[in-house]
Amino acid sequence: MAKWLMFILLLAPLAQAEVLRDPTQPLDGLTGSAKAPQAAGLPRLQSIMLGNGPARAVLDGQSYRVGDQVNGYRLAGIDADAVLLDKGGKRLRLALFSAGVLQ
Repeated sequence: MAKWLMFILLLAPLAQAEVLRDPTQPLDGLTGSAKAPQAAGLPRLQSIMLGNGPARAVLDGQSYRVGDQVNGYRLAGIDADAVLLDKGGKRLRLALFSAGVLQ
């Protein structure tokens, strides 16, 4: 009986162990098919590269500079954490670490 009690006491902390967050998971915590809702036709901003040369932004796996066309939008600006897109007189801001689009 004492052996079973000892065995149960040793397993108790394992049953109550909390699930740890994956440190390599994206900052917004979204992975797989549970990604943030994205407006239809809008490109997904994945990366911004600033440095000695012209700023570049990676949208839907392709690299773009200011003035380039992206899915019918003109890339109007690149900041440290967002890009500006123009289309039909409307300006959209896609932020790198947000779950949505700011207008």
